[in-house]
Amino acid sequence: MQDTKKRRNTGQITLFDVAKYAGVGTMTVSRALRTPERVSDKLRHKIQLAVETLGYKPNVAASLLASASANRVIAVITTRIYDYSVRILLDSLQTQLAKEGYTTLIIESYHYHKQESQLLETLYSHNLEAVLLFYVENDDLIKKIVQNKTITVMNIGKKYDESIDVDVGFDDSLAMYKLTEHVINKGYRNIALLCANQQYHLFQQRLHGWHKAMLNYHLPTHRIIHAAKPANFSTGAQLLADILLNWSEVDALICTTDELACGVLYECQRRHIRVPYQLAVSGFGDNEFSEVCFPPLTTVALPSKQIGEYIAALLLNKLKNGEPIKSESTEFLPIIKTRASL
Repeated sequence: MQDTKKRRNTGQITLFDVAKYAGVGTMTVSRALRTPERVSDKLRHKIQLAVETLGYKPNVAASLLASASANRVIAVITTRIYDYSVRILLDSLQTQLAKEGYTTLIIESYHYHKQESQLLETLYSHNLEAVLLFYVENDDLIKKIVQNKTITVMNIGKKYDESIDVDVGFDDSLAMYKLTEHVINKGYRNIALLCANQQYHLFQQRLHGWHKAMLNYHLPTHRIIHAAKPANFSTGAQLLADILLNWSEVDALICTTDELACGVLYECQRRHIRVPYQLAVSGFGDNEFSEVCFPPLTTVALPSKQIGEYIAALLLNKLKNGEPIKSESTEFLPIIKTRASL
């Protein structure tokens, strides 16, 4: 009783709590709250008793979402809104959906699996047209959606082999392969890779692309530093010392993010290392600061705007016609941005 009262006062009661208390599924609770005429009187009374006992109340954002159902709302749950290329992609996606009268609700889950589940239960209790899972790695959450989905579900980023309405997987390995090949073709042979903490499947893809290019050109792949630190400017600056200490012969350094690469450039200036004459540096992602840092950073860009438009076309086609566009019909090629750092 004490725990229940505490949770009621702090507003932490969720749809899952109501379902558990009533002994039914979350989708049954959602249906009873949204369309009570579709639930028997006995079951509706049981759920209403649970709602009143626990003090369940949807949060303000969810209430606004319910009242705005006529606007045709599409929810996006993402863990990567901080990424520059993803911001461009989402902006492009929103623009295309808005043209067709849809409102896009973007929620950053900060990669907490429990929070993603709570968000989903809250969203499912209201009138949504679709839910987009954007680079969500929680397999249990995705399976739960597949088993209980009552609206269109779109999975973006990590390929998933289940019956999701639209499943679009993007592979960063091709972009990293092209970037590494570009560095090799510039004449560099003692190449190192600098990695830091990022989503696991993205790290795997970029590492795979680097390995593939290096092996195809018969070059050694042992020069790798992977730190369990944030992939930011400070980490790049700190780890340059480890690169130089372990492999003084390195003539080119590829970083898995532009932030790491810019940190390396700052540290090179501090150490009076001339870029690219003593050490060439390249990044990944073509962030907005990559062109204005010193020297301007060579990097690889993903066609984020075009990908956003493509995702919107897939979703709109599914919502309007019930059939997705064949996702294999379009290929998005990375673009090498050659600048003064390489």
